[in-house]
Amino acid sequence: MQMLRDKAIPLYYQLETILRRKILSGDFRPDKPLPSEDMLAEEYQVSRITVRQALASLEQDGLVLRQRGKGTFVSEKVSDFRLPLFTGSIEDLVLMGIHTDTQVLSVDWIEAPKNIREKLQSNSEKVLRFEKIRSIEGSPFSHVFNYLPHDIGQKVPAELVTQKPMLMILEDELGIRATQAEQSVEATIADAEVASMLEIRVGDPLLKVERTVFDHKDRPVEYVSVLYRADKYAFTVRLKRRRRGDSVGWSAV
Repeated sequence: MQMLRDKAIPLYYQLETILRRKILSGDFRPDKPLPSEDMLAEEYQVSRITVRQALASLEQDGLVLRQRGKGTFVSEKVSDFRLPLFTGSIEDLVLMGIHTDTQVLSVDWIEAPKNIREKLQSNSEKVLRFEKIRSIEGSPFSHVFNYLPHDIGQKVPAELVTQKPMLMILEDELGIRATQAEQSVEATIADAEVASMLEIRVGDPLLKVERTVFDHKDRPVEYVSVLYRADKYAFTVRLKRRRRGDSVGWSAV
């Protein structure tokens, strides 16, 4: 018996999300019916009305077929909903020949919050901010904020922002050689605004990646904050086992 506990999210939506995950992961097969409404209601301690709402939403999305007198079955076309997972940076995807599109939502000189000025080690209160939606194969993939220090931002050819990732512009057009970066990755969920832009549902999982890029003089040249759709992006790191005396551990390669 499993109970749905998040009081901030409607019960039918929580159940729908669980069933959706099981369908897409292959836990439910097209040749066998899903558990009955009564069984689902008992397992998740919800009403039959809640179960029907969840199944109706899945049916509307084409993931299940409800057959009178027989039950609810996974659609045989469910494989069409399995979206490809991409790994690596946008620069990697471009080099691999994967077609990407960029929609620039805004370009503004802003008074940057203290944390961003610290990331860029900027003495100027104004930094250049680009807000973008990146799409792959015609489907939204990520929501991006690029922040550039004043001296670099004023040199960036704005017309190239839809054609190249920012780091490539810095290297190819401005001759800025990026040599290292500090990056963090954490899990978060989509709010109403981001969900609309990425064509997902409020509360869907996202990966948040924040990265500060440094040049060969160890000067910050870009700070980027990206929200990736978790169904389209996987973060992969290769680890190497290292031994130093009595100390043993893993480190990224």
